Amino acid sequence: MRGQRSDRSRGSGGGPLESEELVALFERGYSLSSKRFLAETWGLSPESEGIQVAGHVNSKDVVDERLAQVNKLQRVILSQVAASGGRMRGENLRRDLLLRGFGDTDEVLRELVEQALLIPLPNPGESELDIEGLLDQDSFLQRDLAVVVPLKDQLTEEAEKLGPEAIEAWSGEISTTQHNTLEGLELNLLHFASLLQQENLRLNIDGTPNRRSLVRFGRGITFPGESGEAADDLDLNDAVQLDYLTFLLALSLELDFVDKQDQSITGKQGPVEEFFCADPDGRNRMLSSAFRGLKYWSEVESLSLTRAGGPADSEEHFSQFEPTGEPFIGARGYVLSVLKRARLGQWTPVEAMIDLCAQLDKSYLPRALSKTEPPVEPRRYIEAVLRRGLIWLGVIEFGESDDGVEMMRVTPRGAKLLGVKIEREETDAGPPPSECMVVQPNFEVMLFLDPAPLEIVYRLYQVGQREKLSERVANFKLTAETVQRGLGMGLSADEIVETLNKFSHAPVPDTVAFQIRDWERVHRKLELFANGVLIRHPDPDKLDLVIGQLRHEQRGKDFVSYRLGPESAFLPDSNPAGLERLVEQQDGVLIDYLGDIPPSLYFVDMLEVMIDPLETDIVTLSELDKIGTQLEDSTPRSRFYKIEVGKSARRWPDNTLDHIVKFLDARTDGGIPPAQALKLRSLLDKPLEVAMSSGVTVIVLENAEIADRFAQIPECDPLIERRLGDVAFSIKKGHEDELNEMLEELGIELIE
Repeated sequence: MRGQRSDRSRGSGGGPLESEELVALFERGYSLSSKRFLAETWGLSPESEGIQVAGHVNSKDVVDERLAQVNKLQRVILSQVAASGGRMRGENLRRDLLLRGFGDTDEVLRELVEQALLIPLPNPGESELDIEGLLDQDSFLQRDLAVVVPLKDQLTEEAEKLGPEAIEAWSGEISTTQHNTLEGLELNLLHFASLLQQENLRLNIDGTPNRRSLVRFGRGITFPGESGEAADDLDLNDAVQLDYLTFLLALSLELDFVDKQDQSITGKQGPVEEFFCADPDGRNRMLSSAFRGLKYWSEVESLSLTRAGGPADSEEHFSQFEPTGEPFIGARGYVLSVLKRARLGQWTPVEAMIDLCAQLDKSYLPRALSKTEPPVEPRRYIEAVLRRGLIWLGVIEFGESDDGVEMMRVTPRGAKLLGVKIEREETDAGPPPSECMVVQPNFEVMLFLDPAPLEIVYRLYQVGQREKLSERVANFKLTAETVQRGLGMGLSADEIVETLNKFSHAPVPDTVAFQIRDWERVHRKLELFANGVLIRHPDPDKLDLVIGQLRHEQRGKDFVSYRLGPESAFLPDSNPAGLERLVEQQDGVLIDYLGDIPPSLYFVDMLEVMIDPLETDIVTLSELDKIGTQLEDSTPRSRFYKIEVGKSARRWPDNTLDHIVKFLDARTDGGIPPAQALKLRSLLDKPLEVAMSSGVTVIVLENAEIADRFAQIPECDPLIERRLGDVAFSIKKGHEDELNEMLEELGIELIE
């Protein structure tokens, strides 16, 4: 598509300044000093009559003589006004010149007003306008600026020849380089919010999302610049991928899709349904407000991370406890307001848009950004909003001309979000919404995203599991679990079948409709618990005693328990009173939490661990007392334990090593460190041995598993020259003493 200079001036109406209008303005509109100013500037006596001045400035010969004295840029500016009908608001003229790549033209515009080639006009009903006073007050851009008739007639024909291309700003064919859509963003938000309704997102102590938890949400997301969902190539060490997921999470917080509670984020149903069942205009308003108010994501830090090219390790930027984006709320709203006023329906140089934002109100951004820590330069911030926030939001897209100029424009949906109208060719609407899906007998639903209303996509997320997302097709699977989840959200089987029939290309197969209704019949008999504790004991009588002790601990409060069999019972409470003390007293009690136990151990030294008792489950607390000794420097929020081999052997007489490694590995973020595992093996199994060759130092470990753990120890990396097969390593010359110290620390015996 060729770069165009469409008429975005939206002048105030009317044409060029004709003689009759100027005479009338001299009688009522201009002050006497303005008439004298115009007369003198156009080469007449200051005392000339108004009718004489009006005729003189509209003389073709006089205009030609004056035009011959202007420079190229001044002629371009005059041609812009001429092409807009002969008059423009000064602010709009300045803005359009910025967008067309001419930079700051304030001084050139002042020169044209001083030369009376651009004539400020009085506002309706105004009298005694003093043009020289406008120049003194630097307020002439707040007026309509007009050219005279001969000047308009001559320059209208030259307007196309004197645009930005004439001074080598940009030209040529434009190809799209970055394009995201608001529809794609909404689909990502829906996928994210749907998963958060089913599973909590865990946060680390510093507020950053736990990456093992976050990865389950990221695999179904379509990242910027990609056409399908992330799968095996998901890498949360990639700054862009982790940053984009943080952007989605921050938007979800502002849209009220989620609740943030201590160290986890949980999904909500009401606000999610309200958003995805709203019409596009309503969603546009909510997205615009959410983006302006982003608190827990910063576009400045986002762009810096990407350009740094390193791993995604900025804890403050990714933390959901640090409002890094809050200081930019005002500046972000300013850029959006400028973009709205610019109406970028056609391609515009990116640098021109940055110039416009920086120049339109020269004092606001420097003042707003000076309050941030550290202060941010305005042009850098504007670029960050464009290249991160607005492109990820789907409001703008980027392109490049064939002569290498980077361009941008507002997308059609982005224009609606901004509240402006742009002209753009309509694309083929595709099939009607009533034929947007195919329901198959195997309970798979193929959904064509382009014609599908977003509410229908939301309903499918309520009752199905999305299994695949290709270019513009999503595949869902209906199962007993997913349909019952939808039933639990208030839907009925008849409503589900009716919706599928309404939007399916063919009627829903009878087997599918029957099974959905049968799942509803079963669902009405189910009672679901979000959390709880399952207690087992091999002796039914002792289990009765345990339940009685817990009931006594409630001290008059309602106590609910469900006997599941002779040896097991369920308590619908994640931490019933007295349970911790009971675990310490009754070795025969087994406690099984619903869901994974979050990691809570941190190794601080060889076989020494630290925990926060308030964030550690009762099983872990109880077991640590049985296999370790609490150290004296412990505090109420930081307990330190030394793992004791003797205690561990008494706790687990059989397969002690397997039990203790399994216990520590499950409760340590990232698993038990390799050095700790090797130390335990040397103490609990048998001393590990290595063989050293003469001449070149080669160590040979007992098996591949031990060799893998040895290679993963960070302190071993500087010593290893290379790995020799599955179990052997050659050691760098001169590091033998360091090797001996490392082997001694790990408890590995050296065999000559």
